Amino acid sequence: MKKIGRKALRVLVTMCLLLSLAVTSASAAAGSLIPRTGSPEQTTTTTKKSTTTTTTQASNGKVIYLTFDDGPGQYTEQLLDVLKKHNVKATFFVTNQFPKYQKLIAREAEEGHAVAVHTYSHKYSQIYKSTDAYWSDFNKMNKIIKEQTGEKTTLFRFPGGSSNTVSKSYSKGIMTKLVKQANNKGYAYFDWNVDSKDADGANTANKVCRNIKDGVKDRKNSIVLCHDVKSWTVEAMDKTITWALKNGYTFKVLTNGGYTVHHSINN
Repeated sequence: MKKIGRKALRVLVTMCLLLSLAVTSASAAAGSLIPRTGSPEQTTTTTKKSTTTTTTQASNGKVIYLTFDDGPGQYTEQLLDVLKKHNVKATFFVTNQFPKYQKLIAREAEEGHAVAVHTYSHKYSQIYKSTDAYWSDFNKMNKIIKEQTGEKTTLFRFPGGSSNTVSKSYSKGIMTKLVKQANNKGYAYFDWNVDSKDADGANTANKVCRNIKDGVKDRKNSIVLCHDVKSWTVEAMDKTITWALKNGYTFKVLTNGGYTVHHSINN
């Protein structure tokens, strides 16, 4: 009985050792499949991905909303090609100033950009003479947007921005009224906190690029004012976007209920 007991003990010890080794090996294998939170490998992957796509969170948490007013026009197609090259989405505040380019609104929507109302005519004297005149112009542009994209939009930008004072020449207090009416209608308007100044002296690609870089570098969220009817702006985009992606910025489109910038109303 004593000999049998020792043999059984040896067998039991051997089995325990084998079982312990099996559990250790399994744990190591499982551990290799689960990335460690905050590991250098995971961080590197996230950073690399954020610089090559516009759908992930920026590695530095900074977001750029590129916006283009006054088109579509003769340079809009070139701009769309640049945006497509980088897989970057933007927001277009469209007009009907150049009717022959109207079909580019359809392309903007098809390629994932946000299409929003700017104005049908862009004639301040007509738009701002009364609230009825403003909404008539707005609705005419929104009708074109629906014809080109299949649906109307609730996004818009006031000609001259909500802080414009030129409207005082045509109707005192109209901006205050329009902002209230827009909110009641469920519309979302957007001003900007970075100005490329492409319509105010920055008439070269280098100047536009520099103004955008300087404007976004100290901001977490940047709504950048640009105009796709300016050749130098379109020329600046490839260089500007390349710099931004290389430095970890994410590009997004504006949405109703999302991030916005509102200026102080001056009329």
